[in-house]
Amino acid sequence: MKLASVASLVGGCAAVPFFFAAESDVPSAARTILAVTTMGTTGSSTLLLTWALKPYITTLHVVADEKADAIEIEHDTPLLVQTLTFLARPYTRLVFPEQLAPASIPMTSWLARRPSETLAAKADEILAQINKDRKRGDQVQLAQQDDRFYVHTQGSVSALMEKILAAAPGQG
Repeated sequence: MKLASVASLVGGCAAVPFFFAAESDVPSAARTILAVTTMGTTGSSTLLLTWALKPYITTLHVVADEKADAIEIEHDTPLLVQTLTFLARPYTRLVFPEQLAPASIPMTSWLARRPSETLAAKADEILAQINKDRKRGDQVQLAQQDDRFYVHTQGSVSALMEKILAAAPGQG
């Protein structure tokens, strides 16, 4: 949906010169109004969609010890949360359930809080391991203060999500 919105914005921008270049009986003022309406509509819908979907979690993984038989989620269990950028590129952050605070902002389930010094040190070790073979623009980052995340928690949720919700303060 995000890519379609950005594509319509680019298409609208590309079409505007043709409003003025083509021979027509339509007055210049009407062409200008049509161009402004086209750009305003596609631009505002793209901005609204980007705002609404920016915190939407597309994937969520637990960084678990490969030797562990079952995944247990505690307040300090590292999670990889993937959202999308404006151009729908994956953006992955490391977050701990302890950092997740309930949010009252529309289209936002959680706001990230600053991690404790202990968790920040743990995050540095994990990120060094995760990012060692990644390109600079594709590296995982620690979730920052006030990063927004949106996840569907209404209706039935997976057992893993129930554990994450229970480990996040104020969630379970």
